[in-house]
Amino acid sequence: MIRCFAKRRMDFQSVFFRTDCKSIPRRITEIISGPFPRLLKQLGFLCFFGNPVWGPLAFSQQDEPPAKQLSLEELENRLRQRKKDEQDRKSSELPNPALPRSGLRLDGTLRERPKKDGNQDKADAATVREAAPTAESDSAVLGQKLQLSDVIASTYRAFPLLEIARLQSGVAAGQQVTALGAYDTKLEYYSLSQPVGFYETYRNGIGFARQLWWGGYASAGYKIGRGNFEPWYKERQTNEGGEFKVALVQPLLQGRAIDPQRVELFQANLRRQAVAPEIQHQVLIASQDAAKSFWQWVEAGNVLKAQDRLLEIAVKRGEQLERSLAAGAASNLDVSQNAQQIYDRQFKVNDTRQKFRDAAFKLAMFLRDEAGSPLLVPPEWLPEDFPEINQLAPGDFDKDFQNALAIRPELTLINLDLQSLRWDLTLARNQMLPNVDLSMQTAQNMGQATSDPNVKGPLQLEVGVIGGVPIQRRKSIGKAQSAEAKLNQVSQKFEFQRNKIELELRTARNALDIAQQNVTTSRELLKQANITLAIFKKANEAGEVDLFFLLNQEIKVNDSEVKLLEAERDFFAALAAMQAALGLDPLEQATLLLLE
Repeated sequence: MIRCFAKRRMDFQSVFFRTDCKSIPRRITEIISGPFPRLLKQLGFLCFFGNPVWGPLAFSQQDEPPAKQLSLEELENRLRQRKKDEQDRKSSELPNPALPRSGLRLDGTLRERPKKDGNQDKADAATVREAAPTAESDSAVLGQKLQLSDVIASTYRAFPLLEIARLQSGVAAGQQVTALGAYDTKLEYYSLSQPVGFYETYRNGIGFARQLWWGGYASAGYKIGRGNFEPWYKERQTNEGGEFKVALVQPLLQGRAIDPQRVELFQANLRRQAVAPEIQHQVLIASQDAAKSFWQWVEAGNVLKAQDRLLEIAVKRGEQLERSLAAGAASNLDVSQNAQQIYDRQFKVNDTRQKFRDAAFKLAMFLRDEAGSPLLVPPEWLPEDFPEINQLAPGDFDKDFQNALAIRPELTLINLDLQSLRWDLTLARNQMLPNVDLSMQTAQNMGQATSDPNVKGPLQLEVGVIGGVPIQRRKSIGKAQSAEAKLNQVSQKFEFQRNKIELELRTARNALDIAQQNVTTSRELLKQANITLAIFKKANEAGEVDLFFLLNQEIKVNDSEVKLLEAERDFFAALAAMQAALGLDPLEQATLLLLE
């Protein structure tokens, strides 16, 4: 990706796919619902069921450092045996050229993963499931290397924080339904009897009522009253056929333009709209962390290889010096100096192996199997080296900044918070108005009259205005003041987020620029260190310099190689930070590396 785009001399924005993070929720849905889990298994990094030594405490049993201090001869024998076993394994595991890395056959169909056998290690089963691969499985997965796109895709599919963000959609949908419940049609009914006493009454009624959108309340129902009613409760009495009644209450000032029920519904809609940008925000954070963990793992693994090579050089030289000492052509000082270097380099190998394992443990947080459990990465999946790096020309900062402001989900989330607070302020100001409600109700009794004269017989209509207002209105005034203050707070938060995005973009551009320079410098340093090493080798063979100087230069070459690996790691970490600062889709950016 870096090479093919840099040759066209494009700016930073052109290096990346134009697709932004607003397409992330759709892509996540495609990954979860599509053939991704099956394809992921074909790619060879969802599950290995076999190697009984594979687990959190058995990272690479055959490479486990000695538990006790070994003599020089024992150490040399062990290293020779390890190298011989490695050569035998490589010669017996020739890759099948008919099986592409993608897990697809040449005819386009998916290749099934080979069946694996072996006993499950119960102690490691709770965390990671690995098994000893058969010869068939070895040939199938040989040559497959873990790519950044694999880690990012796994993060999309099963990272817990992303799953939490996705599940928030159900929470928001439930809150929206709850808010709509304020406008449910209510069935109301009663049946009341007073069978004992001077006044014996029997009353029954049923009706419907509903909150209206413009703040009103409408009801309609039927009731019937029988018995000897108290004179002060004559309204409970109806004619023989009962009474039908319709009522309406409509606010004219407070509660007409807005009311708490509508505000709750509007805010529930805003919370539901916030789910997608929150997913985008979590994807950007998790993907950047995943990329950082992946490149740290790649760097630690290649540093371990460099330290192993340095140790192997000392071991081979020790064998030669032992033979030369026996022939009288070498001194005990040279043998002792080289032996000291062997133990010192073995210490560095052990320390580097610990860092490599720790990096794999951290990477397992983002690389997960079909069940969502962390998947420990085998050392065999380590890429041989970092992708090739070429110089990138910086683009126009103002253009990148404006694009980032339009894409980044944080500003969208803050805007939604502002809208929610504006509804609170609108409601608080509306509640400062007097409560003036128009009330209308009409009733009609049916059937034979139960009183003389028939006072219930004619159609009854009641129209009027009811209302009230607190004189101080401190409750509504206080809510308005609070809402205005919160709006000012969130406005400051919005401006701060703009500044933060600008800072992140400038920091990422600066880190990427310095990382490119460090990669170039490290390459030249390694080149010069190798030249100097070649000179020291010739001089040592000619007896012009002591072995001490040669050993010291070998260490410098190794240090230069480590510095190059660290610079390459920093470059790709800065590249991930740049992509996150621009708000670009991490999965498509990771896929670009496969083009290299």
